[in-house]
Amino acid sequence: MLHTPAGIKPAPEQQPASRWYWLLLLLLLPACVVQRIDRTPYEQTEYYEQTLQNLKSHPATVSTGDTLQVGWAKVNITPPAPAPLAGYGKRMGMDYEEVHDTAWVRTFAFDNGQTEAYYVALDMLITPMRVLQELEKRYPELGLKPEQVYLSATHTHTSFGGWGRKAGMKIMTGQYEEEIVQQLTQQIIESIRLAGQNLQPTKIGYGSADAASLVKNRLTESREDRDTELRFIRFERPDGSAAVLSIFSAHPTILPSMQPVLSRDYPGVLVDELEERMDFAAFSAGAVGSHSAVYFHNATFESTEDVGARLATILRHALHEVKTDYVYTLGYNRVPLLLPEPQWRISKNLRLAPALFNWVFGKHPAYVTSLQLGDVVLLGAPADYSGEFMDELEHTAAQENLEVIATSFNGGYIGYITPEEHYNLDEYETRSMSFFGPESGTYLTHMLQLLLSQHDKPRMAPSATDKR
Repeated sequence: MLHTPAGIKPAPEQQPASRWYWLLLLLLLPACVVQRIDRTPYEQTEYYEQTLQNLKSHPATVSTGDTLQVGWAKVNITPPAPAPLAGYGKRMGMDYEEVHDTAWVRTFAFDNGQTEAYYVALDMLITPMRVLQELEKRYPELGLKPEQVYLSATHTHTSFGGWGRKAGMKIMTGQYEEEIVQQLTQQIIESIRLAGQNLQPTKIGYGSADAASLVKNRLTESREDRDTELRFIRFERPDGSAAVLSIFSAHPTILPSMQPVLSRDYPGVLVDELEERMDFAAFSAGAVGSHSAVYFHNATFESTEDVGARLATILRHALHEVKTDYVYTLGYNRVPLLLPEPQWRISKNLRLAPALFNWVFGKHPAYVTSLQLGDVVLLGAPADYSGEFMDELEHTAAQENLEVIATSFNGGYIGYITPEEHYNLDEYETRSMSFFGPESGTYLTHMLQLLLSQHDKPRMAPSATDKR
């Protein structure tokens, strides 16, 4: 065995080769983990072309049949305390210790004799991706396809979690619990069954009311770049029973993040107030990306009571102005939305490698969804979709002689979707939570517009009299 004399370093060629390998790895590692932002125009990409093909090969189902029948039902979905809260990473999976107000799934059923569809609103942060997967296994037992069930959530940041498997999701939603996922899936299925058993011929009317005093654009602080409308659909039956579905674009983030209490935030107050004077009410988050609620007290239940009650007052006044009528058209669709590689940013022009994002958050399918009731079309986005895009959607709807409502959180999640001009803002929504590049808002809005264009202005039924 050869030895190097003391005090004499080995010649470079005598150093172990593994040292050079490690040095090379250290030099290459940043290039593997950190990449430049891809700013390729989306119209030039393969994912855009494939989504266009998906839209062409998945036309909306739109039928004109007998008088539309409507049913509604709600099911308690609140896990017993303690259970994880969902909504803020700073909680690190904190459990709630008490329930301030119960979480529900509220479901509408629709049937015009030709087809049927369902609208589901969850008192949760989002519609969980794992729950969507489980629901798709269960739909066949109801004789349904996934596109017949329109999913939404209130987006309260103080409802239960436990439904995210990946590390990044666990930070936001707490430790994964399979029992919560399976129980919630069963409760949604039960609500669909119950609503379907409660069908009756029902008049429908669309309305909206200005609620500018209760919403702000927290990105720009501009009074112009806001969706200020409180939109709603009113349902009336011949026996006098009535229901309402309301949609608003302000984040339900009033309550303190570190308070270990489950609550529906202001949407719960709004719904409870409405149900004091009518048979059924439901709420879904609208285009909430970049929008938050305006409240005048501290971050307490006093503020949720105030915002919810004021919205209820605005809505009650508007309900009296809305004309309802029987409709005959029912439509729906769900189209796969292909995406670019994730662009999880660490600076203005640099992102982490897509593989790292997928390891933290997982890869989940995304869809754009729609539901047509007469001349009203609801569009579902898999994101915190910004209300700044509502003008574009409403312009497209007007060209089709339709009304449009946008909701978020339809069973997928692709982050915050805001206008391209905000992309370089060093804000939470545009830096940490903008996952798919500078044009994701323009791209998603374009696809929603194309989906909307698949829905026709409704025709009258062959007979103007109710066949039922």
